[in-house]
Amino acid sequence: MEKKDHPLVSVVIPCYNQAIYLSEALDSLLQQTYQNWEAIVVNDGSPDDTENVALGYVEKDKRIKYLCEENAGPSSARNMGIKYAKGEFIPVSYTHLRAHETEADL
Repeated sequence: MEKKDHPLVSVVIPCYNQAIYLSEALDSLLQQTYQNWEAIVVNDGSPDDTENVALGYVEKDKRIKYLCEENAGPSSARNMGIKYAKGEFIPVSYTHLRAHETEADL
């Protein structure tokens, strides 16, 4: 199929102290049936293990990107992710929400 049939979807995941949920959220993305996506994890200055969890996934899958900023709030983290997104569609996800297997199917 042509690329236009499968546009890139950029999933922005703003995080603050979400290390306990981040693995589940990223695993959920990895299980999607729609494969033309990128995930942009934006660490909003978390003092927990968010960075280490995110970087572990960055090493596993090139579609996962990691950005970090000083704590500026969820809208700042979300906007930073949107700024770096390359997709035609840009849903914002939160680590405590799981994507269903076909949620990103278009």
